[in-house]
Amino acid sequence: MRSCIATLTRGYTDIEKYSMLIKRNRHIARKLTDKTIDILIFHEGNIVKEHQAHIKAETPELALKFIDISPIAFKKERADIIIEQAKGGGLNYRHMCSFWFVEFWEAVKDYDKLLRIDEDCFIEFTPETVLESLDEHIFIVPQMTYDHEFVTIGLNRFSLEFIRENRKEYTFKSWESKPPFGPYTNVFGISLKEVRDNKMFQKYMNEVDKREMIYKRRWGDLPLWGEVIYYIFGMETCFQEKQINYYHQSHHTGVN
Repeated sequence: MRSCIATLTRGYTDIEKYSMLIKRNRHIARKLTDKTIDILIFHEGNIVKEHQAHIKAETPELALKFIDISPIAFKKERADIIIEQAKGGGLNYRHMCSFWFVEFWEAVKDYDKLLRIDEDCFIEFTPETVLESLDEHIFIVPQMTYDHEFVTIGLNRFSLEFIRENRKEYTFKSWESKPPFGPYTNVFGISLKEVRDNKMFQKYMNEVDKREMIYKRRWGDLPLWGEVIYYIFGMETCFQEKQINYYHQSHHTGVN
């Protein structure tokens, strides 16, 4: 089964601004045993070839692949969507949330397993252990966490209505409403094949995309994956691996 490790990053005019991405890559290089695993760097088509060469030269042992996702994501017309809830991140943040729930599937269609490691995460664990665990679990997470209710307005109601319409065996006691929690997605393992082949997930994802609530109300990828795991796949499919330890630079905190 083909595996990948991936991140979504931005391009810069100043080559020195790739220092965080390079630091992330170095941590992966130190911990990764199988250097043939593809390390995907998703970007908006704005990391020029010279900068790609510079980034590759810092960790030549890694199989880095730069992938321009501008044909499938960060769509310009999304800027015209009328925002209902402005707090919790601007347009680019909402683009990112949409990418990691809706659009990234096209970019990983040739892979069966994915380990997302964001640009600001410096790992101290062996990535292969997570990828191997995806043979037994659909999702691998370092921990579950809560999101703010003001950026998940209407999300749980939408999920419950979706389940009522699409699961004939639905009873309210079986599918209680839940607060907005989900996997800490900055490091997140997914069995792509299992999720890709699930027709109910595909329908749910397409409904989320069609309603544009990621943009209108800033529904994030964290609570969206939480809804999917809880209501569609079942919490037993999500394994919390305490051996996934890393430093999350943006939050200035160690995880596990």
